[in-house]
Amino acid sequence: MLKFLSLLLFILFFSQANSQQLTPQNINLKFSIKYQITKNNFLEVPDNPNHRIGTASGTGIALFNDSISVTVNSYFIYDYTEGNGQFTDYYVFTFENGSSFTVQAQGTSQGSGPNASNPLFQASTIITAGTGDFLNFKASGVMSGNRNTMVENNAVVKLSFDMKSSN
Repeated sequence: MLKFLSLLLFILFFSQANSQQLTPQNINLKFSIKYQITKNNFLEVPDNPNHRIGTASGTGIALFNDSISVTVNSYFIYDYTEGNGQFTDYYVFTFENGSSFTVQAQGTSQGSGPNASNPLFQASTIITAGTGDFLNFKASGVMSGNRNTMVENNAVVKLSFDMKSSN
């Protein structure tokens, strides 16, 4: 009986030690997402041509380590003149087991306009929330990418993230 209890304690200790090594707190994230804008609401600001403030959202797929794909929902607010300006985005990544984390990105869009294609994005990023496996996960980094048109329904957005854990 003592042998069995010792073995059980060893297994519990070993599995606990291994689970800590595999947690999101111990990793750096490099991933990409591709999503389509599904909703865009804006107001025209009458100070400059094509000056818009608005909100938009979309859905798509995130690809981690070239093999793990998860659903991503995006929500953002923007202040753009001809597609150029400041934005704040939130990306919610949901994994098969129900775990999720949210990334906030604050940055700029540039190189856009009625006659331009593929505006460029650059932003600072931070994890703002997590559930399940990502509870208390902290990371920050950068995001870059582009969009195939100005902000409008059905526009396709492609982004790359490079984030380092800070736990």
